[in-house]
Amino acid sequence: MVFSVRGFIKKKQEMLSVQEVHNLWDMLTSKNHAISLFQVYLNFTHDPILKMFLKEYLAKVKHDIETFKNIMNKYGIKSGDSPPKCVHSNGNNEIISDELIGRTVFTFAQEHVEMLLRAIRTSTTNDGVRRVFIKITYGAIKNLEGMIKLLKLKGWIDQPPIYPNVPPDIQEIISTSEAFHLWDQLTFRYDNIEQTKLYSLLAHDGDFKLILKQGLHNVLQKQAAMLEKECCYFGLSLPKGPAETMKYAADTELVDDDYLYRMILAGVQGAASLHAQSFKQSITNDRVRKIFRELLIGEISHYDKLVKFGKLKGWLFVPPQYR
Repeated sequence: MVFSVRGFIKKKQEMLSVQEVHNLWDMLTSKNHAISLFQVYLNFTHDPILKMFLKEYLAKVKHDIETFKNIMNKYGIKSGDSPPKCVHSNGNNEIISDELIGRTVFTFAQEHVEMLLRAIRTSTTNDGVRRVFIKITYGAIKNLEGMIKLLKLKGWIDQPPIYPNVPPDIQEIISTSEAFHLWDQLTFRYDNIEQTKLYSLLAHDGDFKLILKQGLHNVLQKQAAMLEKECCYFGLSLPKGPAETMKYAADTELVDDDYLYRMILAGVQGAASLHAQSFKQSITNDRVRKIFRELLIGEISHYDKLVKFGKLKGWLFVPPQYR
């Protein structure tokens, strides 16, 4: 009986949802297009640093493609056509400038992070497939960071407007976008704190209450304190914070734990998207961009753990299965 139960659990873990199948196909197709694009660009690239970056990026894309191919072969999923093995240009290699190539690859790198986040968010059936998406996302974040630094080094990236109200004794500068994202992230955390406190009063399951407590004290409140410090440092006006205490809910049967869990999961999904936008749009201040990058990586990890917890409790809706 023990072996049959283990076999059943293993079989469930190896299932794929219809969206996970699409995510694998979509990601493989996108990376195949990227290979063709990068091969063309390498024929027109003159700058040695940009050429080296593109070659390294191309090697990583090819490695990711092999990973997706192996998964799709395992589950019998049909893939599209493979890109050409090589692309040569016999024309004028001055037609496309290095700056245009860099900017175009930068746009691809930005969208690729968003694409991978969508894949992570909708891949809840197969933990192994989601883990692959997460690993590749971490690599995509690193590539985007490298692309930003390269474009800044070469002067190929536009400088957004600078936030004008930084205190005169502060030497750092931030863009208007970075200033907004610091403030926006803080207000989002304030709402998260209020929500988590309320859900802690309404929740019944002991494990769930512990997760809410840990999330409140070890994540949300610490992040809020860090963002408050940054906002004060750069002279940003702070909104009013969440209440220190909350009145105990008289009727704790208003909502079920599974609903509260899914609302928390949706909040984590929203937070990851918010972090990604903040990271992508933080060009001016490298230190601030690093803050958003670390928040994004942490949120992805939290989401993965929450999905596994919801599956364990049976609180996660099961999407249509592929097989």
